[in-house]
Amino acid sequence: MPAAPSSSPPSTGTGTGTGITKLTNCRLVINDSLISSDLFISSQTGKIISPSDSSTRTPDITINLHNRIVSPGLIDCQLNGAFGFNFSSFTSSTEYIKNIHHLNTKLIRTGVTSYLPTLTSQRPELYHSVLPHLGPLHPSTSVTPNSNNDDHENKRDRNPQNGTESLGAHVEGPFLSPSQHGIHDRSVLRTATSFHDLESVYGPSNLSSGAIKMITLAPELSSGPNGTSITTLIPRLTSSGIIVSLGHTQTPLPLASLAFRSGAKMITHLFNAMRPLHHRDPGLFGLFGLPDQQKDGKLYYGVIADGIHLHPSVVAMAYNLHPEGFILVTDAMHLVGMEDGRYEWCNGERREWIEKRGGRVFIAVSPEEEEEGRASRRAGGGMLLEEAQGQQQNEGWGDVITGIVAGNDKVNGSAAEVDMTTNGTMNGHNGTVDGHSGHNGTTNADTTNGTTNADTNGQPNGNPNANNPTAEEKSEKKKWGNIAGSSSTLLQCLNNLLQWTDLSIPKALASVTSTPAEMLDLKGVKGSLVPGADADLVVFEEVDVEVDDMLGGEKVRRKQLVLEEVWKFGVRVFERDGLAG
Repeated sequence: MPAAPSSSPPSTGTGTGTGITKLTNCRLVINDSLISSDLFISSQTGKIISPSDSSTRTPDITINLHNRIVSPGLIDCQLNGAFGFNFSSFTSSTEYIKNIHHLNTKLIRTGVTSYLPTLTSQRPELYHSVLPHLGPLHPSTSVTPNSNNDDHENKRDRNPQNGTESLGAHVEGPFLSPSQHGIHDRSVLRTATSFHDLESVYGPSNLSSGAIKMITLAPELSSGPNGTSITTLIPRLTSSGIIVSLGHTQTPLPLASLAFRSGAKMITHLFNAMRPLHHRDPGLFGLFGLPDQQKDGKLYYGVIADGIHLHPSVVAMAYNLHPEGFILVTDAMHLVGMEDGRYEWCNGERREWIEKRGGRVFIAVSPEEEEEGRASRRAGGGMLLEEAQGQQQNEGWGDVITGIVAGNDKVNGSAAEVDMTTNGTMNGHNGTVDGHSGHNGTTNADTTNGTTNADTNGQPNGNPNANNPTAEEKSEKKKWGNIAGSSSTLLQCLNNLLQWTDLSIPKALASVTSTPAEMLDLKGVKGSLVPGADADLVVFEEVDVEVDDMLGGEKVRRKQLVLEEVWKFGVRVFERDGLAG
């Protein structure tokens, strides 16, 4: 694919060898404002420098950004994989390390400078094999800005050329509710009665070394003769620096509140894979009505704004629940950056097939099952699978994941890498979201139709005690059409948020910069432009586009962000026309 036009602004330099870059004529994202100011960064320390520092008087280079926006680098707290690599797939350490490096050097081109590589529910052996490779860089590691050693992919130093940086793994499972397992393999789910149980699953060293940064669990899990709750283990996890997030859960409000009082502070993909809000039994959602959980900003929650997992109005509502805790996540699968098609996937004990079609990733039948069905439909005169898919595509459930979208105009949805990184885009909805989950037209449709059908993870809505199939029965019925994650980038989700709300650019950016950094206890290190913070930056051009309003009734104008440059540890590693050399 041809490279996008270069947007690199002219620069001047003194060549004094200070390693300092001065960014000038730019607007900095400072709290809720865009402030016109210079920014000084050092490639030698990888940090942002105070303008009052004497070393800033003789920068090596000065770059005129022509009023572009400079933001902290984006942080994704839930990424299952990308560009063909799934963090939960392991063959050998050598191959795994190579795949991580490949992913990191591509992910940086989407504006994500830090992330939590996310593992779905797996067998203990898988965790023991992969977690040692997913830990964060040690903060005392020196920056090696000019290192081009062929072996750098095996070294976990602060080398900008290594691309996006892991902040530690997000382990989503296997301590999840079987009735809210989503696409997680029920056969590998378990509970815990002691910290030893956690160690046996994850590995003792992985719980103490920082390899694990976040664990998603269901607080209602209990076992043992006295019904010991897993919530009793939360204080020890948090004392080890591990963030505890509640998700894939049926928890009642009192137990959710107990979990937060015990140290949990995050909710995994709000609305998805949890019991829906009921006005007499709010469950996890009741936390938002407890002021004591919000006084110190302790309540954080992830939201998938890909236009598939949640209706745009629900995303806007989620933001308004508690803006200080709102965090955009992708929950993206390894099909990010891949062409549309069907791919094999290792899911716990099972090998399954998932399909990417535009912005959607869903459970697919295997080639063998498809051929059997094809033969059966031919014999009975029925519609072939691809005909049904094509019909539904024409009915409006094919999303656009590349290109800025104005109104209903759609851009080619193939996952071309340059388009994904530079255009940073919306999903192009016309104000409605059709069949978010049940692509096969079954009762898996989401809650946007106001019925009591299943939500985007195939779970019951309305009365939680309604006569529905058992968890085991529903698990067996999870076939073609159920959501299997996302294929959107974080920048696409960010632009969706800007499209669906009237948020200012700084407030929207907080959901992918300062708020996740605070949740991860990295305030002042990541997610801000304060002196001493890591010089992880993204440079945006803002554009105005005309889109349909949320109900499709009127045209409205919205801001969108186009990625121009990415800086890692004070070194420019990406420009619109490719990687900086």
